[in-house]
Amino acid sequence: MRRLTSAVRRLDGDGERALTGVTELQQQLETLVDVLIQAGTLKPGHAALLARLRKRVEIARTPAIELSDVDDKYQEVGEPIDCESRLALCQARCCSFQVTLSRQDLLEGEVAWEIDRPYRLPRSRDGYCMYLARDADEVGRCTNYQVRPATCRSYSCKDDARVWIDFDARIPAPMPDTLDPLVHVTRRKPAG
Repeated sequence: MRRLTSAVRRLDGDGERALTGVTELQQQLETLVDVLIQAGTLKPGHAALLARLRKRVEIARTPAIELSDVDDKYQEVGEPIDCESRLALCQARCCSFQVTLSRQDLLEGEVAWEIDRPYRLPRSRDGYCMYLARDADEVGRCTNYQVRPATCRSYSCKDDARVWIDFDARIPAPMPDTLDPLVHVTRRKPAG
């Protein structure tokens, strides 16, 4: 069962990496179109046509609703990991992964979700979960820990190739280009 869980997590990571690659390609294409319009090779109408096409693809790619099938998130228990001692290495990558909420999360009403992707846990512009603390003295902690979703409760980074090359040797995987290191998103408190 553990191998199956690990394989499913790897597949989920592969899907996320593919989506990240598509997003990066989309940004590069948009930049190229802008350059070609500025050079006079393309007309402004071409950009409008590409924008309409992009919107159609976005609508087709967006699932109607995602909902976790966990009945009781409070019964979910993950492998204990000393996150605090590894945070400088892993950079809280797990807090950037897609998390789907459960019916229980929705009924409790304590966890926000993305309006355009029901019912996913929202992420901030920096790529991390909106509940990840960014203040210098709390960075890396969940500000909604008591009511966090089942995925967050049961997740273990130990065998996740998105996070570690070698967990025991404390060798992290390379940071994704789409994610800022925690040191860049940490807010400093004013003195006084």
